[in-house]
Amino acid sequence: MRLFVALELPGQVLDALTRFQASLAATGSDLKLVERENLHFTVKFLGEVTEAEADEAKSRLAGLALEGGEVELKGVGAFPDERRPRVVWAGVAGEHRMLVEPLAREVIASLEGLGERDTRPFQAHVTLARVRSPRNAGELAALIRGSSGVSFGSARLTELKLKSSRLTPAGPVYADIGVYPLR
Repeated sequence: MRLFVALELPGQVLDALTRFQASLAATGSDLKLVERENLHFTVKFLGEVTEAEADEAKSRLAGLALEGGEVELKGVGAFPDERRPRVVWAGVAGEHRMLVEPLAREVIASLEGLGERDTRPFQAHVTLARVRSPRNAGELAALIRGSSGVSFGSARLTELKLKSSRLTPAGPVYADIGVYPLR
């Protein structure tokens, strides 16, 4: 099974993010927008794991005592960068990274040896769209540059979730297989 660990977002933030996705689509760029119900912070991607590894991940996550709190989603960026975007994302306001990043480091450390190895350092972000081709790249880059200070509102992070991801022709289908309250 294909697994990842996520922090989900409340409705009002999702509303703001989906309104911004409409602006992304309006650039005429060749994008695959992430469905509203799939917008989240990925804390750790495990990839394909066995049933035994999934059980071990559940056990390790259940043993953590993680701190939740309020974070502001702010700013838009792209991986690898705005000139050659492959992924367009919304970030976390600088002062709020101090909540999300230590939480992510603790989760990642607890899952060491399970699933895929992390090849890049954690960066708190919510994927909004994947770029399929360079069509209208200039318009897209201009929107990304002009949105670096946009606030999408605040979200209270109350639980961590271990989720399965089943890939289908219509897009991924996620299901919760473990829910872990944050303090």
